[in-house]
Amino acid sequence: MGTVSDSVPFSELIQHPRETTLRLDEAETLRLVRRNQPDLMLATVERAERDAEVYDVTTRLLVGIIAQEPSREVLRSSLTGVFAWTRFLPDGAVDEVLAELVDVARASAEIRNLRPVAQVIVEWQHTAEIYADPEFHRMLNREFSGEDLGPVEVPVVPGEEDE
Repeated sequence: MGTVSDSVPFSELIQHPRETTLRLDEAETLRLVRRNQPDLMLATVERAERDAEVYDVTTRLLVGIIAQEPSREVLRSSLTGVFAWTRFLPDGAVDEVLAELVDVARASAEIRNLRPVAQVIVEWQHTAEIYADPEFHRMLNREFSGEDLGPVEVPVVPGEEDE
């Protein structure tokens, strides 16, 4: 195989489907770049199945290692080695991250859907960002006085601005 990934405009797939998909002989995946929408990834079924198997085996291996009950220090050190941002979390929270990550990874591997694992990681990373900024942490943890803080703007979802 050639490159790991290649990018093409989505319109190229529409206009030249055969030539575009033949590029998968040289690249393992094709990123289909779309205007005002999230990009898509095109891959062979063989690649997708191989990746799913690797994720499954990796998750099962991690769960097996944790089941051996290595020391708390080994687990914490491993976690902070992979996710440096965990250093900003309070001590007890690091253990929560590890427990939640293992539980969600195990369940996600069984249904072959990694989105929940990514969600856990993103949520804990945002939590670490709050702890890393003392002023922001103080603002979010202050006592609410009950006064109306005014209207809240509706958030703009990328790709839905024109609708």
